[in-house]
Amino acid sequence: MTKKTVVITGVSRGLGKELALEFSKNGWNVAGCYKTNMPEYEIPNSKFFQTDISKPDAVSFFIKEAVCAFGKIDCLINNAAIGKNKIIFKEDFNNWNEVIQTNLNGAFYVIKETLDAMAKQKDGIIINISSISAYKSYLGAASYSASKAALIALTKTAAREGGRFNARVNAVLPGFHNTRLGESAGDKYIAGIKAESVLNATTDLSDFLKFMIYLANTKTISGQIFNIDSRII
Repeated sequence: MTKKTVVITGVSRGLGKELALEFSKNGWNVAGCYKTNMPEYEIPNSKFFQTDISKPDAVSFFIKEAVCAFGKIDCLINNAAIGKNKIIFKEDFNNWNEVIQTNLNGAFYVIKETLDAMAKQKDGIIINISSISAYKSYLGAASYSASKAALIALTKTAAREGGRFNARVNAVLPGFHNTRLGESAGDKYIAGIKAESVLNATTDLSDFLKFMIYLANTKTISGQIFNIDSRII
């Protein structure tokens, strides 16, 4: 049986790294991209490309190279994102634009190029990594929350437009994880996350990864938003 191929943006660390490792462990080819920090790990049947997803020409090159390397794209995981917390009164326009350009525009560029490839092969699934911040308000998270809320709206439209080509598009709210980045949040922040949870817990990373593998293999689910968390929205 031909191996499936997943494209993952932002594979250097955090959830992107964990996703690359998990999909590889499950027998997938992995085409990943990173902006500046080349991944410090190796996995079989993978290629990593330095790509600034905020630049459409760079994204077009990346997706074409992924298809060239592995023949097709079965799944895209739009994971790359940045966050620069500042309250609105002190928000810098350059800061705002950088977050929107990466988290929303960059995601759009990757979706556009990948949908084109999936339409030609009449199959494929796109999973956009959004955030519970799209639904809940947090101090200093205006740009991040706005970008993630817009990504949900984009997900629904892309699902409707891609459906006639059997391209499925969904979004996942991954919850808070104790990856390297999560651990740097501090005990006070993590305690606050747990206080919002009906289970007084953060999301288990293995639960999230298992769900992503499951969703990537589905054939009749599209246009949906999945909250992999115990915080109610």
